[in-house]
Amino acid sequence: MKNFRLNVLIRVIIIALIITALVYYLLVATNYLRSVYLVVFFVLSIIEFIWYVDRTNRDFKAFLLALLQDDFTTTFPEKAKGRSFNELYKVFNQITRKFKQLGSEKEAQHIFLEALIAHVNVGILSFDENEKIQLVNDATKDLLNLRHLVRLDNIGRVDGALLENIRQVRAGENKLVKIVSGHRVQQINLHASEFKLQGKYYKLVSLQNIKNELDANELAAWQKLIRVLTHEIMNSVTPITSLTSTLKKIVEKSRNEAEPIPPATVEKLWTGLDAVENRGVGLQTFIQAYRKLTKLPTPKFEQVNVKKQVERVLALLDPEAIEVSLNIPGENHILADPDLLDQVLINLIKNAREAMVNTHSPKLSIGHSHEKGITISDNGEGISPGKFDQVFVPFFTTKKEGTGIGLALARQIMQLHSGKIELSSKPGQGTTFRLIF
Repeated sequence: MKNFRLNVLIRVIIIALIITALVYYLLVATNYLRSVYLVVFFVLSIIEFIWYVDRTNRDFKAFLLALLQDDFTTTFPEKAKGRSFNELYKVFNQITRKFKQLGSEKEAQHIFLEALIAHVNVGILSFDENEKIQLVNDATKDLLNLRHLVRLDNIGRVDGALLENIRQVRAGENKLVKIVSGHRVQQINLHASEFKLQGKYYKLVSLQNIKNELDANELAAWQKLIRVLTHEIMNSVTPITSLTSTLKKIVEKSRNEAEPIPPATVEKLWTGLDAVENRGVGLQTFIQAYRKLTKLPTPKFEQVNVKKQVERVLALLDPEAIEVSLNIPGENHILADPDLLDQVLINLIKNAREAMVNTHSPKLSIGHSHEKGITISDNGEGISPGKFDQVFVPFFTTKKEGTGIGLALARQIMQLHSGKIELSSKPGQGTTFRLIF
């Protein structure tokens, strides 16, 4: 019979009848042999009753074990022991199906993640606190020329320095490492993230070969520099050559005629030689400016009080007729070379002052950014967005008498400080430079 309550009632009745018969044969009929049989039947009925009632606990135990072992194939009859038990088993089956669905979704997400990581051209590497590799894609294996990566120290077979840099790189940090793998020189950019999942530490590192990008940028930089050098040198050499040729003809003509050189001719010679001298001086100035860019001293770092440093530069430049707003906390310190930092500040403040020549109520604002750094802002004529990259190119200038090395020099000095210089500007509204250390 399927109804649990009815089955229990029948068993209780049977046990009660056995007890009644046992009492009768013990006290009334005094038949001890039958009493023994009835005691045996009574014990067996109690055991069977307990086994029957305990079957629900066994089903519940089987259900929990199936969940623990990720076995979602176990099902329970939903029409077996009455309405209450049918509803219980129905809930068991629903929970099993839900876990099975979650398992399928988790597996699908895992397959999708693996496919996504395999599709990415950037190397992806993840390992735990014991340096056991949990995740690695084909791009990493190709980059390192390794087919099997089980532990992080396997990378030491390729390059020991790369292994140490992977261990040392911190979350959000970038490191550039040069390695030789498979007879190829590669520039690897490392970027890391650190996180914990279920109390376990994991580190995720991306490895990107940027050698091609570096080579392309280097080639573009050389081409740009050559164009600038060619332009400047030709601007000087062409008129010098032309004037020299003209002056030579004048001298030859006077020598052939064997007559004193007329005053008018002397004046022409003087003017021409003066022009040649000026262009020669201009070319020499250009070369000296170029040498400044290529011979920057190695920075000597020390803790610098930003406010005092800026005040000293302002006192040196003495920006007359300009309202200066200085908003830097007195306790702000940065690690920098004070002499090189002076050069950067002088160039930026001079540029700001020159940009406000035609500005009504010129104002120079110097403050600090949320990051470690300095901001220098003016309300001058501004710079068009199309020239943002050009202003940092050596010898590029929009000023008639500018050398075009100030901002290039500033950016190079900031790079020596492992920092950067950023520009934001709107034509007619002013310009802001940010020095980030």
